[in-house]
Amino acid sequence: DAFTSLERALSLNPNSAVVRGLRGLYFQRVGNNREALTEFQAAAKLQPDDPALFVSIGESFSKLGDMIRALEAYQFAVALAPEDVNYLRLLAQFCGQNNINIEEAGIVAAQRAVVLQPNDAGLQDLLGWLLLLDARYPEAERTLLHALELDSRNASAHFHLGMLYLQLDDRVSAQAQLVSARDLGNTDAQAVLDQYFP
Repeated sequence: DAFTSLERALSLNPNSAVVRGLRGLYFQRVGNNREALTEFQAAAKLQPDDPALFVSIGESFSKLGDMIRALEAYQFAVALAPEDVNYLRLLAQFCGQNNINIEEAGIVAAQRAVVLQPNDAGLQDLLGWLLLLDARYPEAERTLLHALELDSRNASAHFHLGMLYLQLDDRVSAQAQLVSARDLGNTDAQAVLDQYFP
């Protein structure tokens, strides 16, 4: 039993960040986000320079509905590893998925990630999506088209471009992009096609 083993590990070494982190993951998996948060916070006190622990704290706060503290935790992870594209990506995704601080945190993080890895189609798509959410349509279109120049089979970029063209009321372009997204495996595209192009 995993929990019994983790309890024993804790009793043997209560000041181990690894044990605390593993306990946090265990509680996260069983859906006990309050306990998960407690364990991740304990691990972060023992290992305060580990950005991954602050992402886990952010995820736990997010699942508990505390978006302000979640955002702060993701931002702290980025502050610990400002040149690590993965943490910038996670912060940007968090902002987009929760529609929180898109302009001040999400777009800024995605732009920094793109500067560090300009030829990453996924990062260009992420930035384009956030620009779309912020209603910066010309910039969003340029960025998403650039993502597709880098990888014409990026289903997510086709989907976001389709959503952008719907906003601009360019139905022909929207349908073409959404069909491409669907055919490349984007699961959301079919629902949007059914809604707008029955």
